[in-house]
Amino acid sequence: MTILPVDEEMTDSKLLNDIIKIEKAYMIYGNIVRKKLPYKFKYLDDWQLKKSKKLLEEANTLEYNLCEKNITKIIPNYKKFKRGTLIQADFGVGLGCEMSQVHFAIVLNNYDNLKNNVLTVVPLTSQSGKYNLDLGSLVIDELVKKIESEKSSCFSPNKKSVIDEVKLNKLVVLINYYKSKVKRTYACCSLVTTISKTRIIKPINEYDIIGNAICSNEVMDKIDIETINRFISKKSWQL
Repeated sequence: MTILPVDEEMTDSKLLNDIIKIEKAYMIYGNIVRKKLPYKFKYLDDWQLKKSKKLLEEANTLEYNLCEKNITKIIPNYKKFKRGTLIQADFGVGLGCEMSQVHFAIVLNNYDNLKNNVLTVVPLTSQSGKYNLDLGSLVIDELVKKIESEKSSCFSPNKKSVIDEVKLNKLVVLINYYKSKVKRTYACCSLVTTISKTRIIKPINEYDIIGNAICSNEVMDKIDIETINRFISKKSWQL
């Protein structure tokens, strides 16, 4: 039997313990799934698989950098988002009343850059509630209006012939998708959170304006006032 150096034995022992902990965690997840619970628990299996794949991507990148002994060799570029941009993100399965599952959200960052991996957002929901800010139909209506405006460009000036039928069909898909969403939107200002950009869901197709559409000043002003009232004391705000 090969005798390992003491430090190598300790490393192997720690690795084994780490693996055992991971296996225990997934046994627990399995027990939760077997309960067949509704709401966020229905998505636990999909979320854990998705999360593990995202973490593997990060781990592979870090491993490569460490092997090259140059941590800064690969600095990925992320999309740059403007304040007020409407995105769709997968919040995963949160603890307690944390935001979970896929929701629209609005970017709150005043400044963003291509090297920044995180965004601070206010999640949106179709559910009314004591702590949710009613935005009416301002968000979805604005999306549909912009896509329908783009749709009109598919027709010739005399409106009799279609210029780009493929584009038209893709735009119709988008319009139907967003029109199927509940029109009334509420901002969860008490659940403002910072997320990784890797949680952001890709657009449905190249004509989808999600991730590019900017909310109106009316929407942003309402969110600003509500957020200030929730997290900053009136005394401090007056000063």
